This record gives sequence, C-alpha cells and structure tokens, in this order.
Amino acid sequence: MTLNFKGIGIVLVMSLIGVAQAQELSHSEIKHLTISKVVTKEIPQHFPSLSIDVLPASNLIEDSVEESPDPDKTGKVIALAKDLVALGEDIYKLVIKGKPTNTTTYAPISVIPRVNGQPVDLLDTEFWSHPVKKTYEVNYSNPYGIIVASFRYSVLYSYNGSYNDKGSYLTGVQIIPESVRTVFGFDFTATMKLGGIQNQGTKLNPIAAATLLIEHTLSSLVVSNTRVDTFFVTGRGEFKKL
Repeated sequence: MTLNFKGIGIVLVMSLIGVAQAQELSHSEIKHLTISKVVTKEIPQHFPSLSIDVLPASNLIEDSVEESPDPDKTGKVIALAKDLVALGEDIYKLVIKGKPTNTTTYAPISVIPRVNGQPVDLLDTEFWSHPVKKTYEVNYSNPYGIIVASFRYSVLYSYNGSYNDKGSYLTGVQIIPESVRTVFGFDFTATMKLGGIQNQGTKLNPIAAATLLIEHTLSSLVVSNTRVDTFFVTGRGEFKKL
C-alpha cells in the first residue's frame, strides 16, 4: 500500500504528536508508564481467585469473557504431518486494545489421523478424555511495583482419542481469554497461534502433539513489551509450559 503526500503528512504529524506527548510527561509519569517486570504464573483450579492490589477500582479497566469456543466446530485444515492433520484455526486474536474478542467464532484445534490423504471424521473417534483446563495469569508491573496490567487466560484440551482402537489424539485444543485488567495509559493485545504438530509415537500407534503460542503485547506512550508463552500438549495428556 502506498501513501500520497497527504497521507505521509498525517503519519508524520501523528508521530510528532506522540513524541511531544511523551516529552511533556514528568519523570514520575514516565516511570508509571514503564514496564519493569512481567510474571506469568499458573492459577490452581481448586483455589478461588485472589484479588490483586493495583490502583483504585475507579482507575481500572476490566473486561472478562463468559463464552468459550464451540468444541463441535471442526474448522479448516491448518497443519499436516505425515499421518496427522490439524483442523481448526491456526491464528486468532484473543484481546484487541484491552478487550477480549468473541472467541466463539473460532474453531478449536483437533489433531487427528488422516487416511488416504483426508482427515477422519471426528465422530469415528472414541475414548476421549474429559476436557482439561490450565489457567495462567500474566502480571505487568511498573518500577513503583504497581501491577498496571493483568491478563488471565486458559488452555483447554481433550486427549486420548483413538481411531480404530489405535493412536492417542487431541481435540478441543484452544486458548481462551478469561479477563483483562489495565490501568489508564496502557493498551493490551494478545494472539493465539498454532506452532506446529508432530507424532510422538509410532506410525502404527501415533501420539499426536501440538505446540501452542500466545503472544501478548502491553504498550504505552513510552514503552512496548511483547512476550510469547509456549505450551506443548500430547495425545497422552502430557502438558508442559516451555
């Protein structure tokens, strides 16, 4: 896409405005809008949520998600291995400008066998486990020790599915946003991506595996911080944050 002289002028003006705004900030305001620490922790499922002391509630912007993707959606072919195929969505936005997106429009990922070059019908698979849920929270702190943004999300999956009494496959693999909290002056975005699939077993008895990536960025007038959390899950139920 090319910009005409008017378009270039607008971009330059907006850039100069941003620089000018940053220069007008006091030292304490700059420190407030700076990120000095980022911590990701797992939230145990059997413990209630703990409140976080950040700024007064009137200064917080919070959004949460009550819905989750439909596990019955199969989606499109997004990755291939020798005898495996991944169906679903390989990339989708979790949070845009501090607000969780409606993830119900996206199909969760399934890693299943393919026969004669085609994925098998999920209705022909069996012995699936109950859905497993792992919840994580990312907290961003400024130099004053104040948590300026907190993002909670969950990784969900079902494993141990078999086809013709063989293999261990995956379905319902997804990352969903639970809640986002930010203080004024920060923008937050997050995206989920499929990193790849592989066979952890043998050709006769495959064990499906998938790598999930969640990229999240917190930015202000003076800083932008991007991090990637990586997760690995297999058809035997093995789960690891890399």
